[in-house]
Amino acid sequence: MSEKYYNEGWFGKNPTIYEIGSFFIVRLKRKAARKISNKPLKIIDLATGTGGLGYEMAKLGHEVVGIDLDENMLAKAHKKTSKDLKLSFLHGDATDLPFEDNDFDAATISFAMHDVPDDIGVKILKEARRVVKEDGFIFILDYNQTESFGAIFLYYVALLYESPNYKPFAKRDFRNFLEEIGFNIKEKDTFLGAVQMTKLAW
Repeated sequence: MSEKYYNEGWFGKNPTIYEIGSFFIVRLKRKAARKISNKPLKIIDLATGTGGLGYEMAKLGHEVVGIDLDENMLAKAHKKTSKDLKLSFLHGDATDLPFEDNDFDAATISFAMHDVPDDIGVKILKEARRVVKEDGFIFILDYNQTESFGAIFLYYVALLYESPNYKPFAKRDFRNFLEEIGFNIKEKDTFLGAVQMTKLAW
């Protein structure tokens, strides 16, 4: 995946501000981490950014590998590692992962699908499917589609800082998009209707 597909919006150019902003959604990430599984899993966290979700999952006992294209973001993520956590980060491309088939129990994608064009999003999901075991799942934490007041309100706020790929993501029929490429929504929950936590199966 070319660097040009990485978020060219305001947060993408300001990882420190992104990290400060992430502080305000730490409860959301904790809630998402608790929904992943109640048993320890080996998880690949795609487009990990500054590692917020990966860190929350590792605190719950999961073994987590975070991967991201942006080295400035990863510099922030590495500060979250410790000898007490099974948490590591590496620089890499979510469309071409350096792992064998069926290597992980699950994959997570946090606030990244809205940042890429459809063809790259499809490649990320299919690559996640390749490295996750047959009985595993993919968990997406991202903006919800504009189906509620909360989502519509956040949509107009997010237009101020998100990349051009956000608008079509928010407006699409996400369920149909996923079904067309071979995925099914196993579970879906939202936070104030504005943020979705979606677990995919196949």
